[in-house]
Amino acid sequence: MGGLPTRRTVNGFAVSPENPNLMYAAMRDGIFRSDSAGETWARVTNGPKNVAAVTVNPKTPSELYAATMDGKIFRSVDGGMRWNESR
Repeated sequence: MGGLPTRRTVNGFAVSPENPNLMYAAMRDGIFRSDSAGETWARVTNGPKNVAAVTVNPKTPSELYAATMDGKIFRSVDGGMRWNESR
């Protein structure tokens, strides 16, 4: 699994309902995305850190939610390119 930090725990995992090759992993280092069914991974550059969970909205797969270890919720409406803290 190229691109995921070694010796780190994956805290959460999500797969797009529209495209099973598109996956997200929630880790302490942030959110990682794979467009290749897990063959390669890249960290989402503007995403939250210390992530406990990530999920994809099944009705709108470009909408993602992430929860951090300190209880904050973040939302992305563009597939993880930009994130905003939800209030």
